[in-house]
Amino acid sequence: MKTGNGSKCASGEMRIHFNLKQMREEEKLTQIMLVTHVEKRRVRIYTRLRVKPKYWDSEANRCDLSGRMSRRERQGLELINGQIERMTMMLNEADERLAMQGETMTETIVRHVALEALHEERQAVRPLPYLRRLVEEYDNGVNRNGHRGNGSSKATYLTALGRLEDYNRRRKVPLCSFEDFDKRFFTDFTNYLYSYTYGPAHKHYTQNTVVNTLKVVKNLLHRAYDNEVTTNDSFLKVQTSLPADASEPVYLEEKEIHRLATVETLSEVEREVRDAFVIACYTALRISDICRLNEAVIRGGTISIYQTKTKERVEIPILKEIAPLVEYYHEHGFPVLNKATANRIIKSLAERCHIDTPVNYKECRGGVSTLRTAPKWSMVSFHTARRSCVTNLYKRGYPANYVMTLSGHRSMQAFQRYMRASSKEVMSNFFSLLKKHKALPTG
Repeated sequence: MKTGNGSKCASGEMRIHFNLKQMREEEKLTQIMLVTHVEKRRVRIYTRLRVKPKYWDSEANRCDLSGRMSRRERQGLELINGQIERMTMMLNEADERLAMQGETMTETIVRHVALEALHEERQAVRPLPYLRRLVEEYDNGVNRNGHRGNGSSKATYLTALGRLEDYNRRRKVPLCSFEDFDKRFFTDFTNYLYSYTYGPAHKHYTQNTVVNTLKVVKNLLHRAYDNEVTTNDSFLKVQTSLPADASEPVYLEEKEIHRLATVETLSEVEREVRDAFVIACYTALRISDICRLNEAVIRGGTISIYQTKTKERVEIPILKEIAPLVEYYHEHGFPVLNKATANRIIKSLAERCHIDTPVNYKECRGGVSTLRTAPKWSMVSFHTARRSCVTNLYKRGYPANYVMTLSGHRSMQAFQRYMRASSKEVMSNFFSLLKKHKALPTG
């Protein structure tokens, strides 16, 4: 058998080459083609394997693993090379078998063997161990948008994957192949999540928990698809968006934020949590970014920071309400908080300063919606601060696109889910703004 630019099979009539559909755009994924000659005819087969031309070695007919690349990129290229090797081996074996029988390869046989080799390779990959490996390496790899994972997201992925693995243990027929992740699977898995109970009270998962779990599974399957482990793209049709009324229903009005800002604290930890929450109420920063303010550039009346979630830089004006706090902590160091502890403390402080207006909200557990009422303080968390900032700035009359620039929202749809002012409040503030600009007739 001849190696290098091609492989000459036992019958002496077939040479196997692999090349790319296009080589000009080095950063653009392109298909790998199998090229051979059968019965004096040139045959080209699209393998469905894709690679960037910059990683392709035209001399070796393989992906080049010698350059600098991420672990995820290297694993993907190694997988492609393995599939090429398997395809070559199966074609050689088929050719030798036919030669012993006095027969020759045909174009139909070549296509069948090549695609069968790819199918068997994909079938051999056990899906759940593969998905767990993706999650374990999440914070070391780079996603499709070029962003590196973080520990917080990895923990979320591990929790969701644990639910998938528990579901698989309870199935009569376990998930053995990526082909099993079809429409029927997603329907069954969704029903399982809604019916699952946990804890002494046998509570059901909320709608948010179910949807977020489906989002994680969908994302992991997308990564497996990108890595050419599977051609099954059923996950693309799965809807994982929440209705607008399914998210947190509360925000704090500016007068309530002022009460929190001046509430008596009983320890240094309480004071730091209170101050961090107030800063969040006027910057729209997530708690993950509040904990990184020591890394931010603070000068000229602005805070410049790369958001942990989006990996994008935002420029946040320092409003007068928080200017003294920012100045103090910029000099002495911003606190780094534990999320669970901080949320527990901020609830306690909100109760202490009597933020106890009854709030009606819809809770969806186990697929059943129930109307409930709770004091406002019991629903306050650090995420409330972000909603409060977005809502209060919008109520002040600032244009939505300005507020979106500050909060880092990329779409109006996402922004509107955070904006919690009622239509009556917005209209009242709109009239005040019209009067301020003398846009209304007098008399």
